[in-house]
Amino acid sequence: MGMITTHLGGLAAAALISAALLAGCGSSSEPAASTVASTATTGTVGGMAVCDGASLVTAANAAGEVDDRPLVLDTPDSFQCADGWAYAYIDNGDYTGTWVFEAEGQFWIPKDRATVCTAPGDQVPASIYKDACETN
Repeated sequence: MGMITTHLGGLAAAALISAALLAGCGSSSEPAASTVASTATTGTVGGMAVCDGASLVTAANAAGEVDDRPLVLDTPDSFQCADGWAYAYIDNGDYTGTWVFEAEGQFWIPKDRATVCTAPGDQVPASIYKDACETN
């Protein structure tokens, strides 16, 4: 399945980011050994979810799992998306952890890696499985 690249106006992007604040919970773990560049900095994946670092970090921060410290990408290009799934190397100030997300409409929903990382292509696409599921 290919990726369709779109450019959203500032208002639409702000609405998507604001809406992502309502996303569910996630998981994190020990530091990632390396970072991987995204295949696109902006794109539409799995409906209206925008594949960019800001959207993924917004979803991670909405999970509210880290003592009121804002989460950030480890590096500006430490995320990747494929077929409605994404991973990001997210730093909380103490360590960098790998987060896995699934697109649901316009939202990225953090997923439990122990649940979704069962085998390449089973849920997480094979093209990002190693970096999403076999890191940290």
